[in-house]
Amino acid sequence: MFDRPRPTLAQTAVTRGSWRVAGALFLEIIACSIALIGLIQGTGWWFALIGVSALLLAVPAALRALGLNAWAAAGLNVLVFGLLVQLAFVPRLALLGVIPTPRSFAGLAELFRQALVAIQSQHTPAVALPELVFFIVLFGGALAVVLDVLAVALRLPAVTAVVIGGVLVVPALLQADGLSLIALGAAAAAWFVLLAADGRLLRGMRGSGATALSIGASATLIALVIAATAPGFIEQGRPATQGPVALGSTVNSLVDLGADLRRPTPVDVLRYTTTAETAPYLQLTTLDTIRGTNWTHTAGSVAPLADGTGLTEVPGLADTTGVSLHSVKSTIDVQNLNSQWVPAPYPATKISGGRTARGYQPDDLTLFASAALSGRSYSTTSLDVEPTAAQLAAAGPYTGEGTELASDDLELPAEVPEIISSTAGEIAGEAAGDSEYDLAVAIQSYFQSSDNGFTYSTDSPDTVDGGSLDVIAKFLEVREGYCVHFASAMAVIARVLGIPSRIAIGYLPGTPISQHDGKTTYQVDSSDLHAWPQLFFPGLGWLSFEPTVSRGSPPAYTLATTPDAVPTTAPSAVTPKAAAPTPTASSRAIANEQAAASNPSAARNRVPLALGILVLVALLAAPAGARAARRRGRLTRLREEGASPDVAWAEIRDTAQDLGFAASATETPRAFAARLRSQWHPDAAHQRDLDEILALVERSEFGPPRPWARYFELADQTARVLAAMRASRHWTTRAIATFAPRSLFAVLGERRREPVRTGM
Repeated sequence: MFDRPRPTLAQTAVTRGSWRVAGALFLEIIACSIALIGLIQGTGWWFALIGVSALLLAVPAALRALGLNAWAAAGLNVLVFGLLVQLAFVPRLALLGVIPTPRSFAGLAELFRQALVAIQSQHTPAVALPELVFFIVLFGGALAVVLDVLAVALRLPAVTAVVIGGVLVVPALLQADGLSLIALGAAAAAWFVLLAADGRLLRGMRGSGATALSIGASATLIALVIAATAPGFIEQGRPATQGPVALGSTVNSLVDLGADLRRPTPVDVLRYTTTAETAPYLQLTTLDTIRGTNWTHTAGSVAPLADGTGLTEVPGLADTTGVSLHSVKSTIDVQNLNSQWVPAPYPATKISGGRTARGYQPDDLTLFASAALSGRSYSTTSLDVEPTAAQLAAAGPYTGEGTELASDDLELPAEVPEIISSTAGEIAGEAAGDSEYDLAVAIQSYFQSSDNGFTYSTDSPDTVDGGSLDVIAKFLEVREGYCVHFASAMAVIARVLGIPSRIAIGYLPGTPISQHDGKTTYQVDSSDLHAWPQLFFPGLGWLSFEPTVSRGSPPAYTLATTPDAVPTTAPSAVTPKAAAPTPTASSRAIANEQAAASNPSAARNRVPLALGILVLVALLAAPAGARAARRRGRLTRLREEGASPDVAWAEIRDTAQDLGFAASATETPRAFAARLRSQWHPDAAHQRDLDEILALVERSEFGPPRPWARYFELADQTARVLAAMRASRHWTTRAIATFAPRSLFAVLGERRREPVRTGM
């Protein structure tokens, strides 16, 4: 009876190497997941990403351990991935919960479409909606499959850095503080671990050209990622917003507004001259629909607008109310603005000049640009609506009769956070009366009153961009934010109390720069971007309110019952903006620098530097770690597997090269041993160990084949030779050999072999 054949050393190495490579790839994915922290709320998405990735790396490793071909294992892994997605997200549409059907494919396509909408519409950190978790699982699974194919099937583990680097660019651009240095360091360390785990790469069994190309491309990409994202190299975080202001170019205009407000250097947007006694806000458009996580502008019919023609009547404004109306003329010169909307005082009744506007939307008088706005000049005629407190109180509640008000202006998501409802109830209880006007003024006063502690900040670490209900709830809790938070909070609370509302976005009046013939000229820049709520009153139409503290001025018709909450006089028409209480982003930066020594939060500024130093130390120590792992792997193979003498000899040659002993790739083992003895001068015991290893190497090279030979005794002999060689050198030489091993950085064109004996 024959004994069962034992696995060859090659099979053992592939099995062990496959698991090691899978573990290193898993570390790379963990590094990517660290970079995503802060972009998505909660932790469930992270466990889903890590779990799927671990499974899709373990499956092919296990299949290869069972002897399956690398490409066959990769193909089965893709099949497992597909079945897993069916089971996790569309089990009711798939046959038996896992087998794909046309309905399941359609369901997955719809989930993917919803995920793209969620990505475009959400601020960061995004809410982990089911469709977003689906996208994350899809991304994590695909990443695991691609990395496995590159590292194992194609035998190009170094190229995985290209994929990982491309993934890391995304959070580097989206995170306000740039790429996490922890994630960057973890990715670099995982890449080195992968190179150390891949035995074939270390032994040069691929062509030198492919290896050199893959390592060169990977190193270049890593350098680009570091240079573009790591603090202390060029610039921290994503590059500052530059160029013209752009609003309306993405799904979430409120997020655009927040990004532009945080420009380090304000950009001049436009200059205008007006006959208004009180400088007007310049409206771009309104956001009247809140669904899911985003406020949007309801797309209605657009009426064509020829140059110089008037608009229709003002929405909701009736002639029978007797409200005071004054015509205001303004001339606007646009300097740097890219927008589909034309800025104008609300409500505009006429626009002329160079066919700037192609049409308007009658519901909110949004003017749509006919071409690029930068460099254009135009004139507008608008109304200054000045209702009295009595007229507002007499307007009564909205009943839905006699107006064309859209139902969206009262609509709220099904679940309103408790803090919003309770705040609305608190405000209603403190209102001066029961009319909608009293409630509206009470809401504005709630935010403006110093007793309630609301503060203005575009850089609050406790709030995020956007106006979703979750963001509003957080804002009401921390009581710090900027105009987007104040405006969306007042609009939502108004709807809770039954008052139709919407959010207007546009510009504050700007800085007065001159006066002539009863007209004042103002300069508006990107720091004047603003959002404010508009509330609807029957017969009076849409009226603006100003809940944002230290920004803008509350309208005169809102001041009657709130003398303690807001200033009773409007700011002077010639008051320079420098005297306003709101600092720009650049002035805040200067103030922070001046106060750094006394500000406790300044300590946080040293954290990126410390992390950068740690990453640099880790990168410098990486060659030593890779070389140590290589040595340990060889000795382990000798000790546990009785590997070929060539393995021991290769380690002796590499150690000699690291320590500065002459080592030529063209020398025979005997010539190298003679040269080493002449430079090393070993004692008798260590020379005997070296001679015995040399004899075994020559016997394996030139003697008859011995496929089942084992050389377990070589492990201890090799270790003694290595230790003696190191002890003979100066400590500085040993340090260089440890942290800058020459053998690890040998010329890539030189092909070195550690042959693995296979059975016949």
